[in-house]
Amino acid sequence: MTTPARDFPGHVQAGGEASGAPWAEATLMKIDDEVAILVAETEVARLTSPTVTDTGANDVFLIEGADEPLFFRPRDPEAFRAAVLPPQTTAERIAAATAASAAAQDATMVMDTVPEPEPTAEGEGAVDVEPEGSSSRLWWVLAAVAALLIILLVAFCGGDDEVVTSSTTTTTLPGSTTTAPGATTTVPQATTTTAAATTTTGPATTTTAPVTTTTAASTTTSPLPDPAFGAGTHMVGDDVQPGVYETGIVEGPFGCYWERLSGLSGELDDIIANGNVAGHDVVEIMADDTAFGTDCDAWYDLTERDPLLTTIPEGKWVLDTHIEPGTYEAPGDDGCYWERLSGLSGTVDDVIANDLPEGQAIVEIDPTDVAFNSLSCGEWSPA
Repeated sequence: MTTPARDFPGHVQAGGEASGAPWAEATLMKIDDEVAILVAETEVARLTSPTVTDTGANDVFLIEGADEPLFFRPRDPEAFRAAVLPPQTTAERIAAATAASAAAQDATMVMDTVPEPEPTAEGEGAVDVEPEGSSSRLWWVLAAVAALLIILLVAFCGGDDEVVTSSTTTTTLPGSTTTAPGATTTVPQATTTTAAATTTTGPATTTTAPVTTTTAASTTTSPLPDPAFGAGTHMVGDDVQPGVYETGIVEGPFGCYWERLSGLSGELDDIIANGNVAGHDVVEIMADDTAFGTDCDAWYDLTERDPLLTTIPEGKWVLDTHIEPGTYEAPGDDGCYWERLSGLSGTVDDVIANDLPEGQAIVEIDPTDVAFNSLSCGEWSPA
């Protein structure tokens, strides 16, 4: 299939994850099976049938096929992902649907690949294919009904003085290698305890034990002020003033989104910088920005922590406001990414150094750094 040519603006880093090379403004042009890489409107590489892998870290993609591996961070990750990465196979879609169904039903379902059917004797190459909506679908329904009846029978027919556990049934569907395990239900025994009443006659004596209250030393940091603004598109100078703002702790790998805008056309060229908030984020809104868009619930004026954090959670943190410089280590994980920053604009020009380490990660944060950002590395502790 021929894919029409399309430009993907973003930033590219050459030389591999350990090279320490800076990120550069770049454009990737996909033409059929080739990818042309342009820096400053000059083609610097042409790759034939390259391999593109989503690293899962900060919308960074690994491109292999050149002399050295390349890392590319597009301005529109979703469009790049949809146009360049291969679509899900049927098996992957089935596995995803099965996982979602299993999670919803609190059950486990194992799906194996179905072997290719053998040709029948009715004619050369003839294949006996079961039509859509045939008996295999009926067997699924019957298996589900049978499992439900077993659960109901066990629940209502169990003894009063014992814990009843139904046997686990396994149903193998005819004409398929798919196995659906039966449900197991445990009905706990009801226990009622009646305490004997005790009556004491005589003078009543009441002893009150001294109450000792121990207050643990607080490990929390200074509370954030009231939010400066919340979700929406805000005009700079009217709705929101230029300055440095931070989020609270945001749950999830990509909990919310922000973008600094030079215009309101909705086109990619209006985006000066953007980011997905993972844990915590800090952004400087510039006086010449037109607007700031976000779906994050709350942004606060940058607030100094008192005392400073002794460990560094996931996200972006400012030196001497949130954290101290020094050497830190983290357990690391799949997709671990960190960067030392010289500014808070959200552009790649702020990146002093970065890495995608495998396993334990160690970094030295310099006193001259402005901020430190990490994703999927775990909590950083002094080394």
